[in-house]
Amino acid sequence: MTLSVWSIAQISAMVVGLAIMITSRIRSTRAPTYPPKVRSLLPWVGSALSFVFGQSNFLALCQVQYGPVFQLLAGGRNIIVVTSPDSLTSVTFADHRALSPCAQHHSHISALCSDSSLHPQIYDTIAHKIFPVLDRRLSKRGLEDITPPFARLVFDKLKLLPGRFHVSLRRSLIEPLFAGANGVLFGSRFPQDTYEDFFTLLDSLPKRLCKRPFWSLPSSRARDRLLRRISDYLEGANAAVDDHVAASFTALFREHNIPIKVAARSVLMIMSSLHQNTVNIVFWLFAWLLADSSAFSAVRDEIDRAVGEEFGSFQTFIAEASLENLDSPAFALLNSAILETMRLATVQSGMREATCDLVIKDGDRTIPIRKGDYVLLDPRGTHLDKNLYPEGDKFVAGRFAESEYRGDLAATTGYPFFALGGGKHTCKGRFLAIYEIKVLAIIYLSLFDITSVSRGEGLPPVWEPPEPSGQSAGTVHPKEDVFVRLYPRFVL
Repeated sequence: MTLSVWSIAQISAMVVGLAIMITSRIRSTRAPTYPPKVRSLLPWVGSALSFVFGQSNFLALCQVQYGPVFQLLAGGRNIIVVTSPDSLTSVTFADHRALSPCAQHHSHISALCSDSSLHPQIYDTIAHKIFPVLDRRLSKRGLEDITPPFARLVFDKLKLLPGRFHVSLRRSLIEPLFAGANGVLFGSRFPQDTYEDFFTLLDSLPKRLCKRPFWSLPSSRARDRLLRRISDYLEGANAAVDDHVAASFTALFREHNIPIKVAARSVLMIMSSLHQNTVNIVFWLFAWLLADSSAFSAVRDEIDRAVGEEFGSFQTFIAEASLENLDSPAFALLNSAILETMRLATVQSGMREATCDLVIKDGDRTIPIRKGDYVLLDPRGTHLDKNLYPEGDKFVAGRFAESEYRGDLAATTGYPFFALGGGKHTCKGRFLAIYEIKVLAIIYLSLFDITSVSRGEGLPPVWEPPEPSGQSAGTVHPKEDVFVRLYPRFVL
């Protein structure tokens, strides 16, 4: 009896072993799937935890292991991540009805706006009523009408800073930008003392977008205060006295009988789109320029020369800093430094949901996309590719100044550049964003000499940019702020 049982056990073990060998052989001869799948131990959950708690770093590691196009499972969603030039181009030129950004828009609304019952109305208001207005206002021609006050608004904020010896670099750059952009887009009545609340909310955005657990009370309270201030602004609208852009917004809300609580949240969403990437770009521009003394000096020298030759004086620049006047070869190095910052600081730049089965291209290969799949654009893989960008991991201020400058961001010609989107998904606010950063940089570097502040007791004041955060959305967020001393310069 014992022998019989032992024989059965042996036979069973042999059968199992043989089955494993056959399965292994079949798997080894089967053509590998493309794009490759990120391995995970948990069904349905997949890579969700790694994705949520360190999205940027996790995707970078996946690219090293699996290549420039791969797919992962996260919370029941099949996500195809594209990082190569060909795959990014294919996605950006795809029909928006086949690869829809609606899921991304709803995700932002959910992250920033309380009261989920209002989300459909907010989406409809933004997508079908506000965006058509912004499309016209943010074109190059439209911006010529609304940007003239921007330089004055920025200057009025910055002129209060000289002589301070411990200044937050981030706040000294972002608060004037915040005031100027809100002023030209929402008008002179828009409350400018909302900086603290807005950036408390904005700093929580990466966690909110990933639905990562965090203590949300401070940012939620900040959002509630913001919504009350925006509601008061909308209720006090007067088409007869409001700036023309602000009047067009408030008239639109009244024409369509949009409730104040929906309109206020829609304005908050537009504010987020206006500032969330621009503020990080301007911070890193200065952080990396200050870490490269030769680049810093070259950019400042160009600004001093261009302001004198193109405008005659700094005061004339403040009065005449139009979009057309700044889109000039005289500011080619500054323009290049801004684009270089965008190249290095851009991480994920959009999520699309497939509404039907389709195929996108990656060179000679095709990537099958099934209905319901998500496609995540992550241009960092292209932007850091040393075959495409020599020393691609370094900040090279003049990288895009090598070719002939022809305006309209033509300095990127010859480079695969996706920081501003592309194809049918080019950023609508790209002209405004670069204009804002140019004006701020010109005024800041004209007004101030900047020196670093020591980070530790007894340490020499050596400038080191802060570490980038692995939990970033859209653009790299710094882990910490840095502090500087500002001394007044002689201004022409």
